[in-house]
Amino acid sequence: MSNQPRTAAIVPGPRRPPPAADPAVSLALKVGVVALWLLVPVSLAAVLVVNRLVTDAGRPDLAQPFGDAIVYVLATVSASTVGAGLALRRPRHPVGWLFLALGASIVLPTGGYAGYGAIARPGSLPAADVVGVVGDSGFLSWFVLIAVILHLTPDGRPHSRLWSVLMWATVACGAIAMLTVLLTDARLDPPLDSIRNPLAIGTFSGVLGGARTVVGITTGLGVLVGALSLLARYRRSTGLERRQLLWLAPVAIFIPIFVAASFVASYAGNYAVQNVAGGMLVVLLPLAAGLAITRYHLYDVDRILSRALTYALVTGVLVATYVVVVLAVGAAFGESQLSAVVATLAAVSVAGPAYRKLQHLVDRRFNRRRFDAVQVIRRYVHEPSPDATPEEILRQAVADPTLRVAYWVDGRREWVTGDGRPAEPGSADIELRGHDRPIARVGFDGADTSRELVEAVVVEARPALDNAGLRAAVALQLVEVRESRARIVAAADASRREIERNLHDGAQQHLVAMAVKVGLLAHMADDDPPSVQPMLAELRDEVQATVAELRELAHGIYPPLLRDHGLGKALRTAAERSVLPTSVAVDTPRRFDAGIEAAVYFCALEALQNAGKHAGEHATVQVRICENGGRLEFEVCDDGVGFEVVAGSEGHGFVNMRDRVGALGGTLTVASTPGAGTSVRGEIPMPVEASGS
Repeated sequence: MSNQPRTAAIVPGPRRPPPAADPAVSLALKVGVVALWLLVPVSLAAVLVVNRLVTDAGRPDLAQPFGDAIVYVLATVSASTVGAGLALRRPRHPVGWLFLALGASIVLPTGGYAGYGAIARPGSLPAADVVGVVGDSGFLSWFVLIAVILHLTPDGRPHSRLWSVLMWATVACGAIAMLTVLLTDARLDPPLDSIRNPLAIGTFSGVLGGARTVVGITTGLGVLVGALSLLARYRRSTGLERRQLLWLAPVAIFIPIFVAASFVASYAGNYAVQNVAGGMLVVLLPLAAGLAITRYHLYDVDRILSRALTYALVTGVLVATYVVVVLAVGAAFGESQLSAVVATLAAVSVAGPAYRKLQHLVDRRFNRRRFDAVQVIRRYVHEPSPDATPEEILRQAVADPTLRVAYWVDGRREWVTGDGRPAEPGSADIELRGHDRPIARVGFDGADTSRELVEAVVVEARPALDNAGLRAAVALQLVEVRESRARIVAAADASRREIERNLHDGAQQHLVAMAVKVGLLAHMADDDPPSVQPMLAELRDEVQATVAELRELAHGIYPPLLRDHGLGKALRTAAERSVLPTSVAVDTPRRFDAGIEAAVYFCALEALQNAGKHAGEHATVQVRICENGGRLEFEVCDDGVGFEVVAGSEGHGFVNMRDRVGALGGTLTVASTPGAGTSVRGEIPMPVEASGS
């Protein structure tokens, strides 16, 4: 058998909404449903009243004890409540009304009415003997209603024309059976066995009696035919309808048992068994049919049924283990406490392995979709394919192309995709956790994908997802390196263009002007010597201005103070030019690698400029530099207005700072809270120590 997962069921698209019902019709519908449902408590109250009447009349044996009829009470409540719910939600669906009719036919106190009117107080109630005859064969109407319900569940139509003919044949047999009941004088069940049928025809009693037996049995077989139609519908169904019918699977299995037990108990005179068999059928059927028609938790039904079957099998294994061990130990050592202790230990030891093995077998035969999906994951975990990712295998296993996986990078405290891109998992996504951290979150949008199925394959894929999370963290670093390199190249190009523009617009223009003046001086030295001296003074001033401008330009490329005196002097000079009061604390007098010093200096300068722009005019700034465990740490913090840090929304300046520090193997974080200021912290490893102090 193929181990490939089956195609998921397809939920039909949205249908055109039905026209709005007339308010008067809707009100009449609700009143009718409520009235039919109220027959249940009213009839139960009537039973109590009739019981009191027959007891007062000296015939307590005619009273109907509730202890013996508890199953019928449950059946009545089940059928009437489910029928009322279906009739209100799906008024055009016939099954709801059929369940209401079934509940009413069960609960009507025909036995008490006949007992009081025909036996306890003869003649006190009209047609009491006829009511007794009809009520004694009420199970025929139950069989007809149950058979029709089975034929019409879940869509309200017979499965085919053939099954439609068989359904109406069951209805006809039920009607003929009730007619023969009215025309024959058969003995009623106790305590109404003294009632005689006033409508009986004595001339053809033998023929009618035989016909009554035949059509009665045929009506009972009609229930089995209804169950067979359900099974035939299930075999040919797909998708949504197949899942609807799964709710009825347990009931369909027990229908032949209940019907056979009811007939056998009836002919054997065992009315307790007859009541239980008939009542349990009516208790279970409305619940299962209601769940199927309303499509309640369709994608949980296979899990519920497989789990129930597994637990039942495990229970049987444990009981058998316990009994066998008790008998074996008892035979070997005699009856003692030892046998119970050993049997208990044996049952406990086999519980876990038995559950896993039986669940595997049940899923393979019953919950095939889950079994196939888990098998796909297991094969991938044991023999990983380099051409497939865990996300692709999960999609294949559950047959849902919308499935997505996000991995948790603990060091960065963020979710990423398998290729290192930022991800935003949904709140309803399934989270796989390790001992102290999340591993992955799996989301899906398919309406036909069971959450329990996805949870099963995610748990099975834990090793693969854990490894994929590690690869995602590496991919995140590679993505950041690629993006950082691109930004560094772009920044270098922009810096070169800015230097070129500054040289062209500033120093170059000054030098051109000075060259012109030097040419003038050459002519003036012969023609007008007295005017040469003032022009030389003017030329000297322009040379000094050009030198100052070039020095300022060079300072932006690499500050001379930083090169000659280190971080402390350079940062204090920068702090003096800051628009906000700034204090600088450098806790190390040492010099460091030129690249490290430049990165710290320009990051601090960028943070100072940001504080000057955004912290507010009353804010103050602190700059701290220190060594810690082979790393150079720096921090620029202010007590200004702060802001809300949003992932992925950092400005260009913060990105540049992160790139500078990241290029040297360091890290940079930005922390800020509205009203509590901002802090920029960075640390850079020091592989090489610069000489000097």
